[in-house]
Amino acid sequence: MAHQLIEIILPEGRAEDIGELLRDISILASWRDHMENNQARIHLLVETGRVEAVLNALDTYLQPLPDARAVLLPVEAVIPLPENEQPGGEEQKEGEVEEEKKPARISRQELYNDVAPGVSLSTNYVAMVILSAIIAAIGLIRNDMAIIIGAMVLAPLLLPNVAFALANTLGDTDLGWDAVKTTLLGLTLAILIGTVIGLAVHVDPANAAIEARTHLGWSDLLLALASGSAGVLALTGGGKLSLVGVMVAVALMPPLVTGGLLLGSSFYQKGFGALNLALANIICINLAGIITFHLQGISPSTWWEKDKARRASRRATIILLALLLLLAGILLLHLDFL
Repeated sequence: MAHQLIEIILPEGRAEDIGELLRDISILASWRDHMENNQARIHLLVETGRVEAVLNALDTYLQPLPDARAVLLPVEAVIPLPENEQPGGEEQKEGEVEEEKKPARISRQELYNDVAPGVSLSTNYVAMVILSAIIAAIGLIRNDMAIIIGAMVLAPLLLPNVAFALANTLGDTDLGWDAVKTTLLGLTLAILIGTVIGLAVHVDPANAAIEARTHLGWSDLLLALASGSAGVLALTGGGKLSLVGVMVAVALMPPLVTGGLLLGSSFYQKGFGALNLALANIICINLAGIITFHLQGISPSTWWEKDKARRASRRATIILLALLLLLAGILLLHLDFL
């Protein structure tokens, strides 16, 4: 079982309140330090699955206190193991049964902290999009899969889309708009770079790497849905290394650049086909992300925030489903299977 350490800094006179505040949550260990200026620092060793419950309780309690903070820290190892985790250790207490049934994932606060930097309109983000688009264009023109995979792994457009799904799950309007602006900038840059390169060099639409990204099939929709869900599971589970596979499986950059290359070379029908594939990937990633976040139990802590989040996620899901059904209808009309 993974563990994390929560450090709480608050006025000395309020330190005793923490035990009462968290009495219904299983804490593996706790200790307290005295600080200057009549402040206390409390350390809590908590299983990862219980971190969100602790932070939710602390958030409400600490907000009105001046200079009060809670800091979440990673824990590499705990020795000796807590008794209930040792072989033949104590049986789980009756009151803890329901809590253990929750999905094993990082807290909502950690997830937000991981995703929010991905929607920052920084020079670093712009540079990553430009470089990724150039790498993808070179790989596509040369029909070199190794180079194309390099552009896939950079994946500057993946995190803003995951952030959009999280924003709709939490009803966070600011995060949602930041994700939209960041994604639109990335899409525009990728298509423009592809178009400029397409105007400057010869692009062969029969090139296998390009041809494969000029039409949308049923398998592309299924792949994008599965990959979007896998990406969210990798993030919520804390297994960020798994994201590399997701980046390759549902790469947005190659079809966007393919569309730009073909439009720049006046192959308009195939160019719009590639952009249609990219649009399908975006729709499926966000739809799968919202659904998976809900299944993982990601939600705000207060009832009024939950109501706002419920309306936002319902609205986004309906819109994304409508767009997905539209794409499915196009596939049926064209009989474009696999």
